Amino acid sequence: MKLTVIRPKEVAICSAIGAAGALIFLFAFPKGAISTLMHAVLHLPGPGAGIALIIGPIVIFVALLASLLTRGTGGALIASLTFAVASALVAAIFAIPTNPKGAFGSAIFIAAVALAGITAEAVMHLGKSAKGRRRCLLAGALANTVLLVFYWIAIFPRTYKPVAWHDVPLLTALALAAGLLFGYIAWVVYGFLSRTFALKEKR
Repeated sequence: MKLTVIRPKEVAICSAIGAAGALIFLFAFPKGAISTLMHAVLHLPGPGAGIALIIGPIVIFVALLASLLTRGTGGALIASLTFAVASALVAAIFAIPTNPKGAFGSAIFIAAVALAGITAEAVMHLGKSAKGRRRCLLAGALANTVLLVFYWIAIFPRTYKPVAWHDVPLLTALALAAGLLFGYIAWVVYGFLSRTFALKEKR
C-alpha cells in the first residue's frame, strides 16, 4: 500500500479517538478494578491478563479505528500516543488513582502503547492490499500480543513480578483472541460510521 502524508484534519480525528479511549479507560476501570476483575472474579493468572483483555484491546480499538478513518499514514500511532499521554494527563488532573503495576502515565507506558500503535500501523499499511477486515484482525492480534510481551519483558519485572512460564500460553492465547475480537469490532464500527456519514453526504 502506498504511504501518504496524514492531513491536519486526520491528525485531529486520530487524537480525538485516542483521547476518548483514554477517558473511557480511566473512568471505567479505576485503580484495582482490572486486577479484581481478572484475578478475583475470572481467576485468571498474571501478570498480564489485564493487559491482554482490557488495556490492550482498548488501545487496539482506538488505533485501528483511527487508521481506518484516515487515508494518511500514522493514524494508529497518533491515536495510540494520544491515548497514552491523555491517560497520564487526565489521571493527574483529576487525581484518578491507577494501579502502579501497570506503570500508567510513565515514559515506559507511553513507549509500550506507542509500540502497539506502530505494530498496528505496520500491519495496516505494509503490502499492496487495501485496509480490510483481514488486516484489522491480523493487526489487532499482533499488536495486542506485542503489547503484552513488552509488559512481560520491560514493565512487570520492575513493577510487580515476572510472569510464570506455565502461564504464558494461556495469556498469549487470550491476547491473540482479544486482539482478533477488537480488530473485528473496529472494522464493524468503521463500517457503521462510513455508511452513516456517506448517507448524510448524499442527503
